[in-house]
Amino acid sequence: MRFNNLLCRALLVWLAASLVTACGGGGGGSDAVSGGGPIVTAPVPSPGGSGNVLPVVVDSGPAGRSVNRLYTSVTVCQPGSSTLCQTIDHVLVDTGSTGLRLLSGVMSAGLNLPRLTGNSGLPLLNCAQFVDNTFAWGPVAVADILLAGKRAASVPIQVIADPAFNRLASACSTGDVVTTPATLDANGILGLGLFKEDCGASCATSAGNGFYYTCSSASCFSVTRSVAGIAKQLKNPVPLFATDNNGFLVDLPTASLAGASSLQGSVIFGIGTQTNNQFRPGSVLTTIGGNITTLLGGKSLDTSFIDTGSNGLFFDTSLLPVCSGSAGSGFYCPDSLTTFSATMVGANGVNVPVSFSVNNANASFASGTLAVIPTLAGNIFDAHTFDWGLPFFYGRRVFMGIEGQASSLGTGPFYAF
Repeated sequence: MRFNNLLCRALLVWLAASLVTACGGGGGGSDAVSGGGPIVTAPVPSPGGSGNVLPVVVDSGPAGRSVNRLYTSVTVCQPGSSTLCQTIDHVLVDTGSTGLRLLSGVMSAGLNLPRLTGNSGLPLLNCAQFVDNTFAWGPVAVADILLAGKRAASVPIQVIADPAFNRLASACSTGDVVTTPATLDANGILGLGLFKEDCGASCATSAGNGFYYTCSSASCFSVTRSVAGIAKQLKNPVPLFATDNNGFLVDLPTASLAGASSLQGSVIFGIGTQTNNQFRPGSVLTTIGGNITTLLGGKSLDTSFIDTGSNGLFFDTSLLPVCSGSAGSGFYCPDSLTTFSATMVGANGVNVPVSFSVNNANASFASGTLAVIPTLAGNIFDAHTFDWGLPFFYGRRVFMGIEGQASSLGTGPFYAF
């Protein structure tokens, strides 16, 4: 995940898929949750969606300053309960990460989710480090996750900035800590990536994994590194659904090059399992570790990826000037609309030509009303990477095949469009 806040353009938050996995979606609902929301005391369906269709929206976010960020609403319940539940709006949908992460401050105390423990029997803690020099820290809890008409039961999630666990690991305390919707510009992160867990086998065998920690004592005045078995790691909820669990697609309408104040679409669960998730003629790009290759300007960028959690197209080029002033820091500001041609190449050798346009970011921001900017692009400071962020999704049905899950398009991980 990589994004820039509209009011803080110097902030570059890119959570690499190989790092922790944080960055999930929200929206789909109306009012953002800025504090503990109500606990439902009667059976509750998942908000806004039905069957396998989850509504999503690109809008200005809970703080009114977001650009190209995809949000949805998420319902979490005590495991096995249909009454002790809470719906949280404006959770960021991030296909570049894995697992649900919710801010403690937006969760009602009455929800009282059970906490997981490390091998010592003391609370298990999770660290999400962002390359913009920010980080998220908090305990691992267990919840049932409801998305559209689907339930994923007893899923480990991260509770960000729980005040009961504010003793930070030295390895996870560099930079600024994410603690509120204002610092995250969302109420949480829904990581619907290509992978089932946020870390995998390495965290199950090595305590020095950088993801998981545990309290050193019952008082938790200090913490220590910890292994975390697969069962205790943050998880992608989709493979845990009873049906429509082999992947999903992000379906967003075309956005005008002039931009818009909002855009509504859907995340549809399953690949080839229902009439609404059938693959139209297109291409399937398999990945290596979630990466494909982008051919651009005579260069081969072999650690490229497709990510709803990034709010622009991020790549390095000498053909576009970077913006001056703090508003557009990190973005490109050409004098006029500039069109590029690139080729996306899967690990299976499949080639897909793609054209995209870049416009002056400062000019787009100047309106103050645009939350949808399909021509937004910036530099990434990595000669091997092209980050195909949310603008890539506008006007496309992009399928994500999850690792190890078989579908009519093959076994994941793959992208298809």
